[in-house]
Amino acid sequence: MKIKYLYFLLIIGFAMFSCKSDPKPQTVETKLKARAKVPVFNIDSSFSYLEKQLDFGFRIPGTAEHEATKDWLVAKFKEFGLSVKVQKFNTTIFNGQKMPGYNIIAQINSEHADRVIIGAHWDTRFIADKDPDEENHDDPIMGADDGASGVAAILELARTISQNPIDMGVDFILFDVEDQGDMGGDVTTWALGSQYWAKNKVPKNYSADFGILLDMIAAKGARFGREGYSMRDAGHVMDKVWKLAQNMGYSDLFQDYNAGGIADDHVYMNQAGIPTIDIISIPNPDNKESSFGSYHHTVADNIDIIDKRNLRVVGQVVLAVLYRHSDGTLGL
Repeated sequence: MKIKYLYFLLIIGFAMFSCKSDPKPQTVETKLKARAKVPVFNIDSSFSYLEKQLDFGFRIPGTAEHEATKDWLVAKFKEFGLSVKVQKFNTTIFNGQKMPGYNIIAQINSEHADRVIIGAHWDTRFIADKDPDEENHDDPIMGADDGASGVAAILELARTISQNPIDMGVDFILFDVEDQGDMGGDVTTWALGSQYWAKNKVPKNYSADFGILLDMIAAKGARFGREGYSMRDAGHVMDKVWKLAQNMGYSDLFQDYNAGGIADDHVYMNQAGIPTIDIISIPNPDNKESSFGSYHHTVADNIDIIDKRNLRVVGQVVLAVLYRHSDGTLGL
C-alpha cells in the first residue's frame, strides 16, 4: 500500500514538474493587410489626356510633334509626383529609315520591393497602309485608339494613384517605336521600344510581379479576348484579371474567346521575365486579314471612333487589379 502511495506521489510530482518546465506555446501574430479601397477612374480627365495627344498631331518618331508630346508626357508624370526616367535609343525601321526613340518610365513608390508594370505605346504609325482608299496609304494616322487610348488611361491611373496611396510600387512604361513595323513582314520589325527595354532594363536586375499592356482599348465595338501570347506566358494573370473584370459586370468587354497571338510589346516584356498580358481589342478574331477594328492603320483612327465607356471600364478594371493586388486579395 505504501509502495503504491509512493508511486502515486512520484507520478503527481513528475506531472507538476513537466507542467512547469514545458515551454508555453508561442503565439505567432500574422499581420493582415487592410482591404484597400479602389478609387474611381475619372473618364473626363482621361479623355482630356486623349484629346491633348491628338492636339499635338501625328506622334511619329523623329518629328517635332513627337518630341513635343514626349516633353508633355514627362511633365505630366512629374506633375503627379512620379519619378521619371527617359530611356533614349536609336533604331532603324523595316524600310531603312532611322528613328530616335524614347521609352518613358514613371514610377510610384520607386523603393518598394513589390512592383507591377502598366504599359502602352505612345507613337503613331507613319503610314495608313490599311486604308481602303489607296490615296491615303502614304499618309500618317492620328492614332486616337492605337496609341493615345492606352496612354490616356495610364496618365489617369498615375494621377489617381498619386492621390490614393497604394502599398506597392507601380511602374508605368510608355514604349516608343512600336507601330512602325512591316505589315505582313517579320514580326520583329514591330515593338522596337519594348525590345530595347527588355535588353536594357533599368536597373539591370529589375523585376515585377506581373505586367499589363494597354493597346487599342477605347474604340467603339471593342472586345477584349484572351490573347494567345498572354495565355501562353501569363495565363494565371489573365485568369485573375478577366475573372475580376467579369465579376465587376464587364463581361461584355472582357470575353473568354481565343483571340490568337498578337506581336505586341507584351511579348518582349514576357521575354524579359515579367509575366505580362495584353488588353487589346480584337473584335474579329476569325478574320485573318483584319482581326482588329476597321479603323486600324487607317486615317479613320480619330476621335470619332472613341467610346468613353470602354476607356473608363478598362481604367477601372486596372485600378481594381492594382489595389486588390496591393492588399493580397487578387491572389497573384
